[in-house]
Amino acid sequence: MRVIDASALIKYVNRERGWEQVQEHIIAGCGTVDLALKELGNALWKRVMRKELTEKQAIDLMNFVLEKKIVRVFPQEPLLSEALALSMKTGLPIYDCIYIVLAKQLGTELITSDRKQAEKAKEVGVIALIL
Repeated sequence: MRVIDASALIKYVNRERGWEQVQEHIIAGCGTVDLALKELGNALWKRVMRKELTEKQAIDLMNFVLEKKIVRVFPQEPLLSEALALSMKTGLPIYDCIYIVLAKQLGTELITSDRKQAEKAKEVGVIALIL
């Protein structure tokens, strides 16, 4: 199981360019932190505000993720202290570091669409796949 961050999860749900590569990893099995669901909700909200989605479409997409359990969700609280320390060390926001810490603790790779996050992950020994 790999860790997937919100940027890659959002890419998959929104069917953005390259979503098929993300899907392959989701099918193989991915985990994420509960923060990712909030970030996904925010991305869907933005698309509704820009009139790219209807409210119903956004809710249906969120329900798809929640009901189908396409990723295993880990609580963020146990990761916060280590993520804060990593954030201060790397200069990345704590919400990016949470995913890196989860991947490090699970001994697995990080799937992301965020190049800066991927670079910082590699600096601390976490392999990051940029999709």
